[in-house]
Amino acid sequence: MRSTRIIVTGGLLAAVLAGIVLAQATDAGTELALVERVVKARDDYKASLTEVYNFYLRSGDMAKATRAERELAGLNTIEQYDYSKQTAGPVVQAPVKVLKYVPEADDYFADGKVFTASQFKAQKDLALKRFQKILDTWPESDKAPAAAFELGELYSGFFFRDYDLAEKYYKQCYDLDPATSLPALLKAGDMLNKVGRYKEAVEMYKLAVTGSRDVKVKEKAEARLRDLARKGY
Repeated sequence: MRSTRIIVTGGLLAAVLAGIVLAQATDAGTELALVERVVKARDDYKASLTEVYNFYLRSGDMAKATRAERELAGLNTIEQYDYSKQTAGPVVQAPVKVLKYVPEADDYFADGKVFTASQFKAQKDLALKRFQKILDTWPESDKAPAAAFELGELYSGFFFRDYDLAEKYYKQCYDLDPATSLPALLKAGDMLNKVGRYKEAVEMYKLAVTGSRDVKVKEKAEARLRDLARKGY
């Protein structure tokens, strides 16, 4: 009888554990974590492949650089799904742009980040000039999208508070690299929202939902849309 009770108790415990595992497998939080890992893996793959491409460009190995460029271009043909939603087909992904390593742009970007960290407006002004130089001189640089984003951050910050200009640069970040992992579209929508351009903000948030690669950014954009809808937009 004792062994029978042990078997029964063991069976009940196994059933409980199986239920816990099943609950975890279908838990929304677990799904979100897994989806975020997929999105991050996609972004990491693109970033690593871009680094390989730039490495071969710097070293002068054009044969391997061409292979890496072709592989980057191939990312545009891969169907990707938003697993956080019950979509029937693949998500329409923004095309991956092949941006190039430009040493001078890297130097200007590094300087800009140093000046951005300062608490003095004069230093912020220097940061603006460094980032703008990248956009004007090396728009094909892999630092150009980030430079545009940094300009958006600066203009939306305490010292400038120029939200219209900030929106322009956030949007430029996305235009330079539609596959960027930076929350450029969400930020652009926030700027439009802040200055009362609500209809334009709605369109920007919709673009953020469909064009952003980060699941959390999509969720924030959807929340902004719900808030604006309650206000009649």
